[in-house]
Amino acid sequence: MHKREYEALFEAEEKVWWFRAMYLFLEKVLRAQLEEQKFALDVGCGTGGLIKELVGRGHSVVGLDYSLIGLDMAKRRPNQGLLQADGNKIPFRKNFDLVVCVDVLELGGIDPQSLVDGALRALKPGGYALFVAAAHQWLLSEHDRVVNSTRRYNLKRLRQLFSKPNVKILRSTYLFIFLFPLVALRRLLNPPQDTPVEQSKSDVAISPGIVNGVLYAICWIEAQLLSVFNMPIGSSALILVQKLG
Repeated sequence: MHKREYEALFEAEEKVWWFRAMYLFLEKVLRAQLEEQKFALDVGCGTGGLIKELVGRGHSVVGLDYSLIGLDMAKRRPNQGLLQADGNKIPFRKNFDLVVCVDVLELGGIDPQSLVDGALRALKPGGYALFVAAAHQWLLSEHDRVVNSTRRYNLKRLRQLFSKPNVKILRSTYLFIFLFPLVALRRLLNPPQDTPVEQSKSDVAISPGIVNGVLYAICWIEAQLLSVFNMPIGSSALILVQKLG
């Protein structure tokens, strides 16, 4: 991913509705698991926005990413350690209470099963893993191309990655259900282009204040429902699992 995209990401993670909504969704899904302080690993931490959120809630968090550009930016935010490493070869074993991984399974250089297996190895027995991935292959967009995402997931495909005897699936749901029609329409109107990636830009941008506020408010309503219900459709897919002893 180009350096300009990391710079845009760093600025957007604390302001843009999508990131704020994602943090809220994760908080709702992980409410029970985060009641006690956790030692967590953020796989594909990027510029460290999620790490800052978890540290702010009292948890100790280590960030792992392959990009030195992203890690250099993540150093500006609170953390308990940052590691440059390949997500296909996570160098931990039974160290963490929680592993989180948001929008990494889609990346072209990632082997999805190797990433999942490494994340599970990094968990202590009884620990939890939460993964989020972009949903529905037909939604593959120009944004995906720019950020090197080559695949998207439905819940069936996501659950298959965690189909192991020592893994219990606690929840699987889609996210952004209310905004899904807008996402689908945007995809139809803005299909991937054949232009060089260097000449294209992702969707990461700070929206006008009123638009940002309205979109976040819509997601806030969804987050309240997410505390109780799984969503049948959406533009992202989430799975929460527990590693058994």
